[in-house]
Amino acid sequence: MSTVMETCPIVDPAGQSDAREAPPAPGLGRLAGRRLAVLDIAKLGSAVFVDQVETTLRECADSLDIERGIAPPSRGMPEEQLAAIAERCDGAVLALADCGTCSSWTLLDAIELNRRGCRAVLVTTEPLRPTIDALAGRLGMSSLPVVEVALPNREQTSDEVTATALAAGPQLVEALVG
Repeated sequence: MSTVMETCPIVDPAGQSDAREAPPAPGLGRLAGRRLAVLDIAKLGSAVFVDQVETTLRECADSLDIERGIAPPSRGMPEEQLAAIAERCDGAVLALADCGTCSSWTLLDAIELNRRGCRAVLVTTEPLRPTIDALAGRLGMSSLPVVEVALPNREQTSDEVTATALAAGPQLVEALVG
């Protein structure tokens, strides 16, 4: 019988980081004619949230091309997925990072997309914003575009989630446009 061992990097938020500070990808300037990825973390209420985000973005610009995808909440996106999104898309919205594990992984994905030239905006909750800001700084992107909403999806009805996403729309557009 053989034993297979896997290794994974561990990021200690209190430890030292060797990440050099980098700016996020430049703002898009406009949404019209752009291609955006709207990435759902596939948790309770997130499909309702990103449905409204997609609707809001489409209402803001003509000839906006949006592709939907999944940003896994319990691990980072595979290298191939990150590369493909960065290659195809001018910008991305990753929503909704509303717990510790999903926030950490989604944050890492947003930073990586920005490093690859795709203007990625992370949507998180008010209680997690200090953690997101601290980790983003430690990981070398203290000016990561972040939009904050008050409550996690799991604490809201579908109608409330839709209203929350609708209210976040102007901030998302501003964060994408830069």
